Order: sequence, then structure tokens, then C-alpha cells
Amino acid sequence: MIKNDISNIVAITVKNMKVKFRNWQTYLFAFGFPLFFTFIFFPIFGLDPIPGTDYRIFDLAIAGMFVYAASFGITNASTALCGEKDKGMLVRLDTTPIGRRKIFIGTLLSELVFLTLQLLMMFIIAYAILQLYWYNYDPFLLIFGFGLMLIFGFACVGIGIVISSYAKSTDVAVGISLMIVMPMVFMSGALMPLDWPIIYFMLPFYPFQIYRQVVVLGENFWFDCFKLGGIDVFNAQPFFNIPIWGAFLFTIGYTILFILVGIYLFQKKTLS
Repeated sequence: MIKNDISNIVAITVKNMKVKFRNWQTYLFAFGFPLFFTFIFFPIFGLDPIPGTDYRIFDLAIAGMFVYAASFGITNASTALCGEKDKGMLVRLDTTPIGRRKIFIGTLLSELVFLTLQLLMMFIIAYAILQLYWYNYDPFLLIFGFGLMLIFGFACVGIGIVISSYAKSTDVAVGISLMIVMPMVFMSGALMPLDWPIIYFMLPFYPFQIYRQVVVLGENFWFDCFKLGGIDVFNAQPFFNIPIWGAFLFTIGYTILFILVGIYLFQKKTLS
């Protein structure tokens, strides 16, 4: 029985991956935009080292490209689940031994696999092709950074599930997703420096800043203070004066929250 369940879930995951790679929107949103900004911003930010340091501006800015790429998990997840609703697949599966639980798990797995491939491509371009710097070229730091961006990407998948619960069609899901992704990333300061207090309420800001402090600058994960963008706006307020590990736990926390809320709402809305 368990073996059949696993084989069904794997089959659904493979089917979803094939559908993704046959869709031109996949290449545009998931790969095209992040790659475009990466290769445009790389020469704009300059190729010379910052005086007195071992890194260039883009060594720090690449974290914004990773965050931007992972954010499209919102679009990918919302359109994938809305596609199943549009085709009436969920209703039909309720009458079969497969059930919607397996298609839901299969969809989540396909999004996780796709997100992993997407980030892997971005990391290869950044560190194998563009030869960007990270602290002491420590491979464990790069693994940590990859995992951090994967966690944030899965939070975006949770937001996408929430959107798919309410969107009436795939086109509506795409529109809502883009209305969330673009302002969220830009107002987090991930793509351009901002000193507005609003950045602290944008979810991408936290993985973006942790990546810069730990992976690129080599600051201590357990003891160094989370620098909230490197500006002093809120330094006097103890609530914001948290260690880096505190910001990391916050990132994990909102990831779990969005996944659980997304699953609950999706089940409630599609069963009603």
C-alpha cells in the first residue's frame, strides 16, 4: 500500500515537472527574469573590489538575485494548483483511490525539486561562471546559503498555495502572484538599497541580509547582531536588535506558517 502511494506521488511529481518545462512562462518567470537582472547588474555594480575589502559590490548584491529567483515559487505554486482546479482534476480524484492528498503532495514535491534546480542554476552561474566571492571560499557557508534560500523559496510556495485557494483561474493566479512578488522583492531592498522602515516588514529582507552577513562577510551566526540592512534606524529598539540566528528562526517560522495556512485554506476552499 505504501509502495503504491509513493509510486503515485512520484508519478504526479514527474508529470508536473514535464508540464512545467513545456510551459513558456516557466522559462520567462523562473529563469529569464533572474538571469536577465544578474547579467545586467553584474557590470553595472562594477567589477573592481571595494577598497580595503576582498569583495565587490555584486558579491553582496547576488543575494538579491537569489531571493528574486526564489520568490517566483509564489507564481509557480499558485499556477500549478490553479491548473489542477481549472481542469477539475481535484474533484475527479476525490472519487478515485489516488485522492487529492497525493496530488497535493506530488505538487509540493515538484515545486521543491523545481526550486532546487532553479537555485542550483543561479549558484552555478554566480560562483562558477561569474567567479563571485564568498567568505574564505568555505564550501559549508555556500551550502548554508543554498539551504537558506531554499527555505525562503518554500515559504514562497506556501504563499502560492494561499493564492491558489482564492484565485478563480490560472491567469488570475499569475496576476496576483506578480502583484505580490515584484513589490515584495523591491521594497525589501534586495534589488536596490533602501533605508525605508518598510524593508523590515518584507519577508525577503531576512534571508537576503542573513546571506550577506554570514556567507559573504563571514559574520558569526550565533553571536553577531542582525544588522537590518546596515543602517541605524532601529538600532535603539531592542526588538530589532536580534542575533543572526534569531532572524534565521524567524525565516523558518514564517515558512512553516505559510505552508500550514496554505494547506488549510486550499483544502477548505476546494472542498467547499
